[in-house]
Amino acid sequence: MSVEVTIRHMVLSESLQQYAQDKAGKLKEKFPAIEFIRVVMDKDGPNYSVSLSIQGGQRATAESTDKGTDVMATVNAAFDKAEAQLRKNSQRRQDIRP
Repeated sequence: MSVEVTIRHMVLSESLQQYAQDKAGKLKEKFPAIEFIRVVMDKDGPNYSVSLSIQGGQRATAESTDKGTDVMATVNAAFDKAEAQLRKNSQRRQDIRP
């Protein structure tokens, strides 16, 4: 699995980049079908936005975006939204199978 972290309009500390990669690794542990995760962090004035694009097989695909003034909380919220989407897709797949 590869994780790509892109930064726009701000300087990213090494610890924040590592935090995003750790969150992506934990998501991969929960959903092994994930093949690629793209994290885009942007700053527009006092607000941060984090966008996730997750690609994988077996419906392990999700898109999420969150905005806020605290970058760590924004990263957490974006990953939580993506995890909820992946869990919902996984549940749908299990409901279809007998």
